[in-house]
Amino acid sequence: MHNDSGVLVVVGSLCLTITLVLAWCLVGVRTSSGVRKLFPSVPNLLKAHIDYLLMTGLLMIFYLLFAHFRLAVSPVILVAMSVGSLLNPFGFLVLAIRPNTRQNPASPFGVLMAGSFTLTTIGYAGAAWSVAHAAILAR
Repeated sequence: MHNDSGVLVVVGSLCLTITLVLAWCLVGVRTSSGVRKLFPSVPNLLKAHIDYLLMTGLLMIFYLLFAHFRLAVSPVILVAMSVGSLLNPFGFLVLAIRPNTRQNPASPFGVLMAGSFTLTTIGYAGAAWSVAHAAILAR
């Protein structure tokens, strides 16, 4: 069976690139009034930076686990992990730029975040189950 889990490395590399850019933005909010104006909510900027960094690690680790156990993972899991890993931290980035964004569940932002959380949950729960199942079978 063909394994397309290499997409996780590509998305993880994108997340790492974004987190590096956000690290420089965090420097910028301390040194430049223009950057500070762009990101009025520094705590949310920091959360976006940390969340993209976390997603980088998770994507890379699961890629390595899939390779180790020679797993051909469902494309649904791979897409859910990839899209969720990009969108979850993006919510913090939106709030860093526009802290007054309506966040209730019925707002466009709330719907996008609920969808992102759902995708992330499906993806990572499916990945964790797949790896755990493979580890049990390998015993």
